[in-house]
Amino acid sequence: MMLWYKAWLETRTRFLIALAGMTALGAWRTYNLSHMMPAWTGASYYYLVLREAHDLLNPMFVVATTLLLMGGLLQEKSNGPALFTLGLPVSRGRLMGAQIGMGLIEGILLLAVPWAAICITVVLTGPMRPGSLALFYAMVTASGGAVFAGISLLASSLIEGTYTAPIVSLGVAFLCANAPRSWAAVNPSDFMGGRACLDKSNMLTGPWPWGHATAFLAVAAALIWTSIKVIEKRDF
Repeated sequence: MMLWYKAWLETRTRFLIALAGMTALGAWRTYNLSHMMPAWTGASYYYLVLREAHDLLNPMFVVATTLLLMGGLLQEKSNGPALFTLGLPVSRGRLMGAQIGMGLIEGILLLAVPWAAICITVVLTGPMRPGSLALFYAMVTASGGAVFAGISLLASSLIEGTYTAPIVSLGVAFLCANAPRSWAAVNPSDFMGGRACLDKSNMLTGPWPWGHATAFLAVAAALIWTSIKVIEKRDF
């Protein structure tokens, strides 16, 4: 529990700021669009409202998870306390496990709380019940975002400096967001958008992309595993 508490203390400020910002901006955007609904439209307008909220939250989620994972032993080495941390009677794997576990919990909350606020806002301002579509958006964001979280963790395990690794990670995310459409099948940023499963009115068409989601989660798991192995073998 001490390691988890340490991971919480290191990330709580960034996490709480990100959580408050994503929740407030998501609900505010949804509320504003809901009140702009033309009189002649019905529930279908709210598919656009959810689409806009999703497009707002996606980049915020990538930035938030990148900043949450910007710490770690390598950054502690450049700042000084790494030797104290390594002196604890636990393995490097357990140290990394606590960091990753806390990041996972915080990542889930960064999806669940803002989307809960958005759904409540939609229900209170219009006729739509957004349950399945909101879950779909959360699923594609989590699956694609996990790859960027894995990239951030790996960068933090390879690159010294508090801010260098996040800059590299966000640079990769920027490149993916602006990648050619021909890369869509392997691009986590494109998958996070979820457009391949939506029609022109932003309604879900066909089955959920569980295969793609599983593949991206497998890539994220491989990146996380590599990060742990790098730290375990690194000379401090």
